[in-house]
Amino acid sequence: MRSGGGLSRQGTSSVARLRMNWENPKLNMYDSVDKENFFSVLPSDYAASGKPLIVFLGTDVPDAAKVMSDLDMSVFGDENVAVGARLFRAIKLKGDKVSKEHPFWSDIGGKELPRVVVFDAAGNKAGALEGGELKASGLFKVMKKAASKTYKTDLEKVVKSTRELLDEMDLIESKQKLLAEQKKSAKAAKLQQIESEEAALAKALKDVQDKDAELLKKFGDDRKVAKG
Repeated sequence: MRSGGGLSRQGTSSVARLRMNWENPKLNMYDSVDKENFFSVLPSDYAASGKPLIVFLGTDVPDAAKVMSDLDMSVFGDENVAVGARLFRAIKLKGDKVSKEHPFWSDIGGKELPRVVVFDAAGNKAGALEGGELKASGLFKVMKKAASKTYKTDLEKVVKSTRELLDEMDLIESKQKLLAEQKKSAKAAKLQQIESEEAALAKALKDVQDKDAELLKKFGDDRKVAKG
């Protein structure tokens, strides 16, 4: 899932951290809608989280099913996008239901589906992509723009620092798999050594996982604007 490299991570820990956390909130289209702030139609915890927002507008049109499936790998599976998205909230909406009468048509409307729209933490539109423009590089560029309104650390630095930790996780897990294979045919004396190495690797993996969590919190707390 590395951007541009066409490579996929194999480690359980790294793959779990690169999985988009999509939410499906119910929109409030009637009470206190502020057309200048998209967060006004979302549950209050979205604004309170103080995070920028990625909105994916899908479609039920059968011909688009493969396109949306491909996006999971080519766009949302891209490592820049997936790592950067950890500092965002991400939601899915039914784009077919968004008509020109929608109060936020100017923000989330468009000509083609599927479509992705990105908002900064204040509910202002940072950009949208659809059709041939819906690519990982374009999405990450818009995400950087939205994130720069909220976080002090550039999103590219966030990705670089996180990738180094993901590399460590993958290396440790590859060693764990090797030991697991050796363990199947190991004799008593060797078995004790393997179990000792397994314990050391398990601790090392937890240490890297903890470091990743701390780093994510650090980036998230180092803000230009306070949470709502």
